[in-house]
Amino acid sequence: MAIFGREVPESQICIIRGKHTKYEVLDRLISLVSKSPAIKDPEGFRKAVLEREEITSTGIGGGIAVPHARMDEIEDIIIGLAIVPEGVDFDSIDNQPVYIVLLYATPKTKDKEYLQLLAKTVQTLKSSTVCNRLLKCQSPQQVALYINANNSL
Repeated sequence: MAIFGREVPESQICIIRGKHTKYEVLDRLISLVSKSPAIKDPEGFRKAVLEREEITSTGIGGGIAVPHARMDEIEDIIIGLAIVPEGVDFDSIDNQPVYIVLLYATPKTKDKEYLQLLAKTVQTLKSSTVCNRLLKCQSPQQVALYINANNSL
């Protein structure tokens, strides 16, 4: 079973090495997720994610950020995942770098399912074992194998 409650395709996973701004990380992740056929307005999705981030940071602490957008033009819940081994300043609530960024694209009609998935995600990422394993992955393929089948590395 997928550790986040839903599979994340390898095509929506990236490992971003080096120093980057949170907007560079978001841009890369948004670009990957926007390729999903479930997102009918990729530019609107990009705008919604960035506008949401301007309101307040989605860095929830503990090295994790969960940017998101809810739109009518999204047909199903889509998750993208970025691993940032060197960390990125995300203006998190704990003022610590972010290493794992989970981007959610959600239809406005699936609030209950989104909240359930978000709760599962946060609970899963509270485990230092999960975070450490994600940070040790060397490729999106390794990440996908771990999170989608919950296999050990």
